[in-house]
Amino acid sequence: MRIAIDTIVDYSNYGNRLQNYALQKVLENQGHEVITLKNYTHIVNKEPRVKRIKRLLAEGGLLKKGYKKIIRKASKAKQSKRLNSLREENFKKFTEKYIHESDFVLNQNTKVFDFDRDIDCYVVGSDQVWNYNFTRFSSFDFISFSKKPKISYAASFGVDSVPDNLLNIYRKGLNSFNYISVREKVGKNLVEEISGQKATIVLDPTLLLDKSEWMKLITNKKLYSKKFILVYFLGKPNKFERQYITDFAKIEGYEVKTLMTYSDVNLWKADPSEFINLFSQAEAVFTDSFHACVFSIIFEKYFEVFNRNYTGPSMNSRLDTLFDDLNLGSRWYDGKIKETVIDYVSVKKKLDKRKRESIEFLNDSLNGLEF
Repeated sequence: MRIAIDTIVDYSNYGNRLQNYALQKVLENQGHEVITLKNYTHIVNKEPRVKRIKRLLAEGGLLKKGYKKIIRKASKAKQSKRLNSLREENFKKFTEKYIHESDFVLNQNTKVFDFDRDIDCYVVGSDQVWNYNFTRFSSFDFISFSKKPKISYAASFGVDSVPDNLLNIYRKGLNSFNYISVREKVGKNLVEEISGQKATIVLDPTLLLDKSEWMKLITNKKLYSKKFILVYFLGKPNKFERQYITDFAKIEGYEVKTLMTYSDVNLWKADPSEFINLFSQAEAVFTDSFHACVFSIIFEKYFEVFNRNYTGPSMNSRLDTLFDDLNLGSRWYDGKIKETVIDYVSVKKKLDKRKRESIEFLNDSLNGLEF
């Protein structure tokens, strides 16, 4: 079957690139031919700027862009433009090597969808494809341009409610799907409340590949001679959290490597495969990122996760759902030194069960389509 994935196309976000790769890999392992749509839709909101900012803060629409805040704050640096360009270039090289993107572009101006005749089925997800706060969001994320079969895999809303003026768009879009799966409990509730459709909670695609599969991306990568902890925040940790991490590293005698900062140029421009490499070698991970937790689990690392510091509602549903599945609720930072051993034997058993269930959903959904 020729399958087209519709997801967020982001050449600067680790989780986005890696979940895209993982879903493609899983589908290919099932014998399908897979492409990812170059969906570059960007809709400029005509709402007054001040009003829009207030609304986004209230609704949490500025939350996903923690890494962009870092870019903005460093925009005055003389080399920031060059470093950002190098980072994006490395992400695009990774994408060209590992992700089969379409040779056509889909955007808000697209009127002709001739490519549809060459597609058998669409899979929407993962990531926050149904987050109306993103300028990329449109009815295209419900594949409104096609009558072909469609399913969603681990799709996410990124919010816990949808405004009344958008309910019809969501209702119509969701009801056009043959099968729906989401990444979080909140997403399941939204789908069922808005459309009446059944939604299944599945694992993020990155968790469908085991450690050996991910290690294939890091052959000939750098080996770090000194032991280190990895720090990766999309928000800004407060001074107490920073001190806690520093103290942990000092007590254990580890170096600190921090992603998403201009202070380390090599780490700033690190591509997704180097991201995997860092997790494979880290002694411990401190983060507010969902996918950083995911790869800590995959590589069986000690990790602690922090509430992301920002103005707006919580985005913790995806972590709460995952931690409930794997009994890892103790990984939330509480200011106290934790046991340094995580029972990964137990975690792996639970993860394997959820993995079987998630792949079963994917297989059953694709096999159940009528053409």
